[in-house]
Amino acid sequence: MSLRSLLFLLMQIAMGMGLISCSSDEVDEPQAVDVSLKTLNENGELTSVFKNEDNIYFDLSVNNNTNDTIFINERYFLEEVLSSFKLYSSSGAFVGYPFSGIELVKFRDMANNMKPHESRHWQCVYTTHPSETAPNSPFKSDTVREPFPKGDYYLLYSLTLSNVTKTGKVEFRIK
Repeated sequence: MSLRSLLFLLMQIAMGMGLISCSSDEVDEPQAVDVSLKTLNENGELTSVFKNEDNIYFDLSVNNNTNDTIFINERYFLEEVLSSFKLYSSSGAFVGYPFSGIELVKFRDMANNMKPHESRHWQCVYTTHPSETAPNSPFKSDTVREPFPKGDYYLLYSLTLSNVTKTGKVEFRIK
């Protein structure tokens, strides 16, 4: 057997054992679950720049792109949302949560298993003046809070759905 044939055989064995794989940059496969979080103004327009007295709407979308039901553990999902949806200043200092509480009855609806190709959408509002919780949202926003000082901020999130953890960072500025 030639050296070239031996190397080719070893490479095939290594790929079969998962020792060599393509990076996600090389293969453009559809994601089983898409999670997106964005910031909107009071008119529902996508923006990342706000005045310090503006309400900031954090808009969360989850899409099941599979032909299978995604099973969601309600308790674990609640713990994950409470531990990961946090606001930070650009220096990395924790400044709070985008919501003032969770309505458990509505949260149960959020944490129900997702049917194939189902999409879910929720909003929570960081409010600096009286506001009602967004309709059908488990995130309470009925507590008026101090406006953010001018500066740059971000929200980190992490959700595990269908054994896949989706993490992200949403940046915004207060002018």
